[in-house]
Amino acid sequence: MSSKLSAPTTTVSPATRVSFVTRYRWWLLAAGLFALVLLIYGISRLASAGQVLGSVTADRTQLGGLTASETESALAELEATLGESPAVFVVEGIELELEPLSIGFDVNERVMTQAALSVGRSGNPFGEFWWWLSRLFSSTEIPVQARIDPAALETVLLTWDDEAIASPPFPGAITIEGTEVLGEPPRSGRQIDRNQAPNLVLAQASTSFRAPTPLPVVEKLPTLTIADIEAGVRTGELLLAGPITLRNPERERQVTFSIEQLAAALQPIIGETAVDFAFDPEAFAGYLEPLRADLEDPPVDAELQVDGDFVLVIPGRKGTDLNPEATAESALVAARSAARSGLLPIDESVDPDVTTRELEALNIDHKVSEFTTYHDCCQNRVENIHLIADAVDGIIVPAGATFSLNETVGERTIEKGYLEDGAIVAGRLEKEIGGGVSQFATTFYNAVFWGGYEDIAHKPHSFYFSRYPLGIEATISWPLPDIQFGNNTGNAILIRTFYTNTSITVVFYSNNDGRILVGEQSGGNLHVVPTAEGGPDARHVSAEVSDRYDYRDPAPPRYIGDFAIAFPEQKREQSAAQGYKVDVTRFITVGDQTIQQDWTVVYSPRQEIILVHPCQIEGSGVSCPTTTLTPTTIPSDTVPTTTTG
Repeated sequence: MSSKLSAPTTTVSPATRVSFVTRYRWWLLAAGLFALVLLIYGISRLASAGQVLGSVTADRTQLGGLTASETESALAELEATLGESPAVFVVEGIELELEPLSIGFDVNERVMTQAALSVGRSGNPFGEFWWWLSRLFSSTEIPVQARIDPAALETVLLTWDDEAIASPPFPGAITIEGTEVLGEPPRSGRQIDRNQAPNLVLAQASTSFRAPTPLPVVEKLPTLTIADIEAGVRTGELLLAGPITLRNPERERQVTFSIEQLAAALQPIIGETAVDFAFDPEAFAGYLEPLRADLEDPPVDAELQVDGDFVLVIPGRKGTDLNPEATAESALVAARSAARSGLLPIDESVDPDVTTRELEALNIDHKVSEFTTYHDCCQNRVENIHLIADAVDGIIVPAGATFSLNETVGERTIEKGYLEDGAIVAGRLEKEIGGGVSQFATTFYNAVFWGGYEDIAHKPHSFYFSRYPLGIEATISWPLPDIQFGNNTGNAILIRTFYTNTSITVVFYSNNDGRILVGEQSGGNLHVVPTAEGGPDARHVSAEVSDRYDYRDPAPPRYIGDFAIAFPEQKREQSAAQGYKVDVTRFITVGDQTIQQDWTVVYSPRQEIILVHPCQIEGSGVSCPTTTLTPTTIPSDTVPTTTTG
């Protein structure tokens, strides 16, 4: 027979559980409250990452919750507010105002920002938590960290000494009257205390809680003695004892300065312990000016010289220069010597504005591309072409730079000498200032095209003219269209222009490993040939222009009334022509790498334009002259919006 043993069972009565909760209730509440505070603290820390913690102020400026950059901005505004608000100081019962910015008041925003961000973030985690807990209902003030300029403050204090104190100290003085040296002895007196004043001024400048602040006044003995002033007078008299002569043996030049000139330039310097002298360089600059032509050799700029297909660097030359500062110092040394003579300093190493090294670094070596177009002689457009060519001639386009023809030349105006000539306006050839310069634009564009440079912006003519290469041409007007190209090589470009009464030529000089391409549009045909093949690294440029396609017929004839046309005559001003498209392909090959670039050029149909007497235009209201002929009425002309082609 077996028996089962059971473990004793402990039963807690409801009354016992209530007693336990009652006994530990306050501990549980405290633990829960502490946990809640820790949770709030953690959330606050996470939310304030990178920001000023708690309530932090600097002279009433609230910084709490601001980021570092926002804190610096707030402190900059505080600096402006404090710096522009006058502070009041009292000297011997007289109130004197000072704007802190006038003495270089400067708040150190960075240091103050670091101080603000460090509040509540120093020490161990328990210390940071305790800081946060203790500052829940209070604020932390950080002091304003600022500085002032001692020299600027001293200038103000000297002025206040004179304005507010009856007998300020006098350090002594030496004056030059004519050629006579006069001395005035020093005197003791009273002045604002220089030991205490800077701190008092800075303290008032650094707070907006300002009140009139007394500045203490103390007795001040001069640092110089009567003997020092007398010694200074004797030194001044020695310096003006006679003329001085400065010589430059190498250049066999000399200059003599009179006693009167020396006296006018002499500047006494009252120091703390002695009197010194200097000659004013500005005065010597005036003395030297009329002598420069005889004593100086101006530097000579290096220059690029075109010699056939090649470009030579003509070396520059250093020049010489008379330096007023060095001359004034040399004159002072000579005036102290028994011989009253010294060295005339001439700087022999003055660089020209354009040095040989700078031009050699451009690596402009030979002709890269040349293009010529032809025109009739003796028209206004020829003068315009010459003017724009002159404006471009000699321009250097650095490696990697972008060139704009309009930006370089500017607007074509009467003031610049441009004349009226033909330009395409609203599909009609009309007169405008600078007309005809598109011939230069086309010539220039071809130098860019055949040079293999980056085509950034160009616009072909609205109509095709046989004096330009088909598809490979450009127009220009102000401010648009423009021609822009990029010098996408490692060498600079020298642009030269040459013209006659019947031709315009644009040449690009640079370095294309010796390859030269020369072209022209002559007799309605394009001719481009290499005159030098160049080396293995040369850019080889070729192009194809497709046959004309997508022909479009022009609109019906356009009749325009003109009183210069006798009724019933008619005059054809512009003949009709079809519009069409061509495709242009440029190939740029370097070594075994070829880049293909494609353009589609669209030429507009050219409408026939006929001039007639206005009476023949429908709705003109003009009566035709008496005639036996029956007038033919032509529909009124509609003129489209004006554009430049």
